[in-house]
Amino acid sequence: MRSTASYLHSFASVQTSSAAPALADSKHDEHPETIPLPFPVGCGAVKALIVIPARGGLKGLPQKGIPAVGGVSLVGRTVVTARGFVTSARCRSVKILLDTDSHEIAAEGRRWGAVPLLHPPEPAGHVTSTIDDVAFLLERLADQLPSIDAVVLLQPASLLRTAEDVTQCWEAFDPATSPSVVSVTATFDPPESLVRRDEDGTRSNGAVYIASREFLQRHRAFVVPGRTRGVPMPTERSLQIHTPVELALADAILGQSVTPVVRVGNARIGGGERCFIIAEAGVNHNGDGGLAHRLVDAAADAGADAVKFQTFDPDQLVSRADEAQLEMARTLVLPHEVFEQLSRHATERHLMFLSTPFDEGSADFLDSLGVPAFKVPSGEITNLPFLAHIARKGKPMLISTGMSNLPEVVDALDIVRAEGNPPVALFHCVTHYPADPGECNLRAMATMRSLLHAPVGWSDHSEGISLSVAAVAVGAELLEKHFTLDRSLPGPDHKASLEPGELCALVRAIRATEAAIGDGSKEPVTSELAIALRARRSLHAARILEAGHVLAISDLVLLRPGTGIPASRAVLLVGRRMKAPTPAGALLSEADFE
Repeated sequence: MRSTASYLHSFASVQTSSAAPALADSKHDEHPETIPLPFPVGCGAVKALIVIPARGGLKGLPQKGIPAVGGVSLVGRTVVTARGFVTSARCRSVKILLDTDSHEIAAEGRRWGAVPLLHPPEPAGHVTSTIDDVAFLLERLADQLPSIDAVVLLQPASLLRTAEDVTQCWEAFDPATSPSVVSVTATFDPPESLVRRDEDGTRSNGAVYIASREFLQRHRAFVVPGRTRGVPMPTERSLQIHTPVELALADAILGQSVTPVVRVGNARIGGGERCFIIAEAGVNHNGDGGLAHRLVDAAADAGADAVKFQTFDPDQLVSRADEAQLEMARTLVLPHEVFEQLSRHATERHLMFLSTPFDEGSADFLDSLGVPAFKVPSGEITNLPFLAHIARKGKPMLISTGMSNLPEVVDALDIVRAEGNPPVALFHCVTHYPADPGECNLRAMATMRSLLHAPVGWSDHSEGISLSVAAVAVGAELLEKHFTLDRSLPGPDHKASLEPGELCALVRAIRATEAAIGDGSKEPVTSELAIALRARRSLHAARILEAGHVLAISDLVLLRPGTGIPASRAVLLVGRRMKAPTPAGALLSEADFE
């Protein structure tokens, strides 16, 4: 076991991911007497500690926590899963410890919200067991965590495990009656099964281990025969990553992930449904209610699913010190009664009415108006009190993520899920007008979808319609695009918007693209079958063939049409006898042979 002096560590005050501390310099902390913890821990009545062991330099995958799968490192995915468990189990005060010997892995864990505990690499040929690491942690933290009841151990190698899998194991854990719980592969172990040690052929899949402090101290193990309860986990999520091949397999599995359906009013977003198209009118009404109503009609005529405006109080949005922006915002405000009229108008035109609130008062007004969902603009994704205010209303949230990195998106979702957990869909977005195609990174949608298990779409600020269509082709489940009645109108967004004819073309192109994507099965379609009869070749007699003649390959010629014996069967006819004389050029059939 390592000595206390072998640990180079630091724990400092953390908020969520992006505010996590830097590691302490070893020269300032070579012989620590205690490990200062800045956080309380607890999941209801039971206090827990989440530990992620992530050594560098193991065989198979050097720097094992760093390789990216689906655009996110193994450590990052593990931390996000742990955070999702903390939220779902209502354990808001729990933080996550990352035990590692790698500065690079420690930095990666800190980026996602873990508190890193850094220790020197093991000497060559010597590897301390995970249980020894955990036991050492508990011994060193004994005076600071006297009330810890359980340790939740999450191995980064089990990257397909979800927060729900961890929660199910947690629900099966009880310090008195089930002090040791482990996830098992459902294919091999029935519910409630008791598992054995790994060396004895256990079916545990290594994804989740939970044990009480007393159990660990008594047995110095997470799994004990006859004492450990197995909680089944789906086979497809039981893969462990130890080699590059398994890494590639996991990447492929994540690429095929299907998101849950988010219901917004009568619409269904995600889960294989067609792309939900939002025509973004925004502030392109220029403060004119009549123009706003014409925008509703243009969106309906184009075949969009929803029309969306923006609702804000200029004095709650812009500082008085920024006189120019404040004055512009004041010219773009519509009275509340106009929004009420626009909502009714949209309903009459079979459109969903949406509007983006930029302040709590505007969100309250839109809620009273009965909007079916709240769109959150990119600029507010770090406005956590605002997100919490909207989340508590319980309606679906469509959140734009422009200007943000993925840990910031995770921070936002943590708040949303902790403050009501409404359904969420996300927009990948580049907040620049017009957005450069080279900066749009449409693959980020798949990364967000596989990590966050939510429908993901594209909020398009590029010129034209091509990137919107491309986004749908690579999996956008919802899409919004600014439009205007006339790009030459004054105002901040007109120049980067589509005109009505272009909006119609966009909707048509998206629906055609969805139809063209298909189901991936390679089969001839109905319209090809008749053409195949004319375009393919059949077997014909190359010369006069007498009755009783034994067919040779030279007796055959391949000619159109394809209504006879397929050309691919030529070699199968060699050696067969002719029933009757056959003229040269005759189309052959099975009836011609004995």
